[in-house]
This record gives sequence, structure tokens and C-alpha cells, in this order.
Amino acid sequence: MNDHDEKLLALFAQRDEQAISETLAVYGSICSSIARHILRNEQDAEECVNDALMCAWQQIPPAKPQNLRAYLMTVTRNLAASRLEQRNAKKRGGGLQAVSIESDAPNLTAAEPDPALHAENSELSDLLERFLNALPQKDRIIFVERFWFCRPEAEIAADYGISHGNVRVRLSRLKKKLAAFLKEEGYDDE
Repeated sequence: MNDHDEKLLALFAQRDEQAISETLAVYGSICSSIARHILRNEQDAEECVNDALMCAWQQIPPAKPQNLRAYLMTVTRNLAASRLEQRNAKKRGGGLQAVSIESDAPNLTAAEPDPALHAENSELSDLLERFLNALPQKDRIIFVERFWFCRPEAEIAADYGISHGNVRVRLSRLKKKLAAFLKEEGYDDE
């Protein structure tokens, strides 16, 4: 755990309201980026980040995340996906829609009420976890930040000090590797 996280978690533990403003200063831009890329609406993204900070305030303590950045990114992503589902359901008059990351990426985020689809999604989640755990750490981080947190390739490249082209090539190779892995495991997405 880094020094920023330790300081911020101590503020949360003390119920010091400064925890919110300091967390926003440290992690607000990455959370805003995630929410904006999912929701495509600045006002909704801002509300989503505020909701994520409120969740952190309510959950810490007793929760004590080992990686506050990843924790906040996940909370923000889940809130943004939920808000998008609600917004799209209202437009269509009901129903759910998954966050569409890319047309050629596997649909890993759909919420399905059907027990058979739930079992299939559970199987896919297990396979994806195995795939990700087998990757080198940097590839795993790039894959998750792009396809789970919906971050643009250019932002990922800037954050990790690598070229945009390098990120693009890695992601292309990882998608092909995932497709081969799923085929090898007998997963049929049709």
C-alpha cells in the first residue's frame, strides 16, 4: 500500500471529511475518466464520481482496501455501468443492456436474469479469471484498464509510460490470445 492510500484510509477511519476532498484530488481524474467513457455525459460522470466517493465514505471502515485506486476505479465503473443500464432501460421502456466496450470484445458485463445465462456468465467469468491470472502483470493491467474500466488506449499509455502503439499492439494480441484460450477451453459464445 502506498503512502497516499495509507493517509487517505486513516482519514476515512477517523471519519474526517477531508478524506473525500483529498481522495478526489488524488484519484478524481481517473475515476472521472472511467465514468465519462462509459456514460458519455459529463454531468452523469460527475454524479457517478460523487456517488463512488460516498460509497467509499460509507464502506471505509470497516473495509480497508489494499489498493485504494483499484477499489475506487471498480466502484466508479460499477456505478457508471448501473447508471447506463438504467438510462438505457428508460429509453427502451425496460430491460437491461450491457456496457458495450468494443464490438469485437467478448460481452463480459451483461446482467442476465435467466438461470441458464447466469450459469454461462459464471463459466465465462471463471475462464476470464484464469486467463487474466496467467498473463504477465503489465498485460493484465492494460487489459483490465481497457476492457473493464473502459479507459482509452492513449490514457493507459500515458499512465504507464509506454507508447500508444505499444498499448494497441498488446491489446490486439491479448484479444487474439483470449479468443484462442476460450476456443481451447470449449467455450462457445454463440
